[in-house]
Formats: sequence, structure tokens, C-alpha cells
Amino acid sequence: MPFRCFFVVFLIMGSASLSSAEDLQLVPEPLYPELEYLFSLTHSEDNFQPDQVAGLVDFVQTMTVDSGGKLRTRKGISGAFFSFSVEGDLGHILDYSYNPDIPAYVTMPSSLSEHKWLTPQTGAELQSLPRTVEATNVIHLLRGKDSEVITPDTNTGGYYGYNQDRLVVMMPGPTGPVLLSVSIQTGVSDVGKKGCVAGDDTDWNYLYSGKTGLNKAGLGWVSSYMYNSQSAIIYAADSEKNIVHIGSFKWLDAGWAKMNLVKSSHILNGMKRFASDFKSVLEAPGLPEPQALVDRYNTLLQSDEEDLRKNVAVYLQALVDAKSAGVQTKPFKKLLSSGKYLKKMSREEMVKILILEHIKESIGKDSLVEFTSTHEQKNKG
Repeated sequence: MPFRCFFVVFLIMGSASLSSAEDLQLVPEPLYPELEYLFSLTHSEDNFQPDQVAGLVDFVQTMTVDSGGKLRTRKGISGAFFSFSVEGDLGHILDYSYNPDIPAYVTMPSSLSEHKWLTPQTGAELQSLPRTVEATNVIHLLRGKDSEVITPDTNTGGYYGYNQDRLVVMMPGPTGPVLLSVSIQTGVSDVGKKGCVAGDDTDWNYLYSGKTGLNKAGLGWVSSYMYNSQSAIIYAADSEKNIVHIGSFKWLDAGWAKMNLVKSSHILNGMKRFASDFKSVLEAPGLPEPQALVDRYNTLLQSDEEDLRKNVAVYLQALVDAKSAGVQTKPFKKLLSSGKYLKKMSREEMVKILILEHIKESIGKDSLVEFTSTHEQKNKG
């Protein structure tokens, strides 16, 4: 490998891993045919057979909470598994995370920046899922296509957009309803672009440049891609204990020059990032009711664009004043100081910032903006 490529691999891989792939425990072999069965249903018209995934559901329900494991490679791609739980019932999760009227980033703020259904009818059909929970003997199956843009990577700052085939299944389980969400990336992602985590990742402050490359010394020149990804998330409710056990299985191929630079440990760390925020949002006592969030979101979407821009200016100035390492890097320091960053922001991008700041304030996290009304904000302190 040329020295430059070796240096780059060292940068991207060296600091991203909290535990080596060799330390991770392999998921039991009998589960792989069940995972393959789920993936096969994303592009077929076959009816769903619950007995084909009984082992997976049992595994998720009995796996130690907050534990992870290595998946065997799938078509040469590394994979990992992570287990966690959320207090409450499955309907609560559906009301927020599978509600097409609430942006996906509300419950996945450190993982997803954008989500859109490419098959609008699928999004509309999701409205029926909470009611399906009550009919415990009903199997509800949805197939569709969606697109996602992820948040910047904590190590390289890269972010990517890609399309997926998606399968969503609601079915009765041994201790309560079970939800299965399966996705397979279709085609190579957009080229990676320079983003940054502004401050601590748990603060959910991210910037997006729209410029090709990675925001890390030695990586600015890189044209990186997500080549392939497959994931399956299982939500298994225990209605008596009022808890939902969640197991996430994921394979990922990403890098540049068609080299996969992803290890199982990197995938596991990304799962932990997702799980921590998903849990903190959905378990927060101050989380606004679903309809209140929908109303807030729609009101902001319909707000005067200049008002939105003024309010987001307060947020961006707070990031600048905090002098976090990410904000001081190229190209963000210049984009922010010149006002170009704010000027180029779309309505949806501005609304996203204001909704997430509203969520932060509601659930007791530090926010950069205080909300005194729907349209009026002021600097904290």
C-alpha cells in the first residue's frame, strides 16, 4: 500500500475504535439464515412467515442489555450487533420514530440528518402502525424505498446520502408486539462531504459544508463513499414489564478507491451512538407529546423565512462564541464568519436546528437557544 494510503487508513481507523473487533463476541450461527430471510423480503413479494425469525426475536429479548457482538462477514463486509432497551411500550416508540409527520432526526439526532420516503404511500401507511399494536394477532407488512443523509462522522467529519429498500413488519410476539425494520442500500452513496461535530457529539450540533472531502487533516482530498450497507432492527416488547428490547444488526462497506475501511468495532461504536440518544429522547419525561411536535414542526415550516434565518443566526453565533474545535476548522470558520453558511441554508435545514433545540430544552439538555414562544428565541445567559 502506498505510504499516503497507509497514513490515511491509520487516521480514519486509529482513533475511531473503542474496542478491537477481535474482542467482540460472534453472534450465534443459527441466526444468520433468519437475517438472510429478512433481507430477502425487501425485494420480493413473498408473505411474511413469523416462525422464520423466532430465533432472532428470542435472541433480542434475552441478550444482555447494552452488549454488542461481531457478526460474521457478509459478502466480505464487516458487521456488528448491539442490544439495548427503552422503558415504555412499543406504541410510544412508533408514535415518534415511525411517525411520518415527525422528522426522523428527532429520535436519532446524532445519527440522521435527513430522511425521506421515496414511496409516499409507505409513509402514509405507517400511520396505521400504532393502531396495529393493539391488534396483537395481526401481521402488518410494509415495503418501500427511502433516502437518508447521516450526520457527520465523529472522527473524519464525513457525511453521506444514499437510498434504500426498506421493509417494516409488525407482528405478535411471545411477550408483546414486535416490530422489524430492515433496510438494504441500493447503489453507491453520494460522495462524502465535509461536515463537523461542533463541540461534544452529545450536544447534537452539526455543520454541513456541501463540499467534497473529509474534514480531517490529511483527508481533505478524499472522495469517499458508502458502498453498501444492510441493517435489521428488532423491537421486541415485554408488555408486562413495560420495556422494549431492541437489537440492531448491521453490515457496512465504506471507504474510498473501493477499499472497505470499516471494522466491526467501528459499526458497534456507531450503534452505541444511536442507542444512547434514542433512549435519552424517548425516555425523557419532558418530551413533548407527538401532536405537539407535529404542530411545532408544521408551524416552523410555514414561518416567514427571514424570521427563521434570524433565529438560526442566534444559534450559529452561539457555536462561534463557544469556539469549539470543529467550528474553527476549514471551511467552517470562513463560512460562518462571512455569513455564507446561514445564507445558503434551506428552510428545512433551519427548521431542523430549531426543532432539535426545542427538544433539547424540553428534555433538560443544554441548548444554545431558549424558546419563549414558537417564533421568539433569545440567547441563553
